[in-house]
Amino acid sequence: MKMQVAEIAKAVQAVNAEQAWPDVNVTGVAFDSRKLQAGDLFIPLMGANDGHQYIQSAIEHGAVATLWASDHADDVPEDLPVIMVADTLTALQQLGQYYLQKINPKVVAVTGSNGKTTTKDMIASVLGTQFNVTKTHANFNNQIGVPVTLLSMEPNTEVVVVEMGMDHFGELDFLSRLVQPDVAVITMIGEAHIEFFGTRDRIADAKMEIVHGLKEDGTFIFNGDEPLLQERAKEVSQHQRTLGWMIRTP
Repeated sequence: MKMQVAEIAKAVQAVNAEQAWPDVNVTGVAFDSRKLQAGDLFIPLMGANDGHQYIQSAIEHGAVATLWASDHADDVPEDLPVIMVADTLTALQQLGQYYLQKINPKVVAVTGSNGKTTTKDMIASVLGTQFNVTKTHANFNNQIGVPVTLLSMEPNTEVVVVEMGMDHFGELDFLSRLVQPDVAVITMIGEAHIEFFGTRDRIADAKMEIVHGLKEDGTFIFNGDEPLLQERAKEVSQHQRTLGWMIRTP
């Protein structure tokens, strides 16, 4: 990616957007100060630790700007441009969506109880013979990893293959609406995370959320050997293709 601080501030609806932003180019994003590279925007997230505590490490590693939560206004760093936002995770997601719309590649979203990382890699490998492709790194597939994947795209990206994981209802709904895929893929319905859902039926319901953001002219590809998906696919209006031992075209 390559964006100036002012463009980022506008994209994330910075609460201090009225200030004069320096002409600073941002070439990447990082939420782990230890892995930050020179030219990156630092994104301090709240988790087991408060990412804001690591701003000095981010500066030492070459951060050129930082997002900053407004409830940490008393600790604003003075050494680099600060983009103040209500919530840094939300701002990361907004920035990822903004950059996706700016680059405007085709989007392939992949989920499933098993096989999604392998499937994502295979799709990217095949498409990479004809197109400039970006894909999810490893299995970085959650509400943090998906926008980071989007922000890793080079400007010439033609297709982005996004892996999506979930362990609760609503997660794939959010991620699908974030990326608005042209193609949505479900590999299978297994028992991963059944402790959170109770039954495979409920897992299938959660996995089907991947079509919630599917473009109207998009394509839904699913495991045609899985009755749980066959039944739910009847409610999907977009074009469908199946995969499996028994090849069907609904």
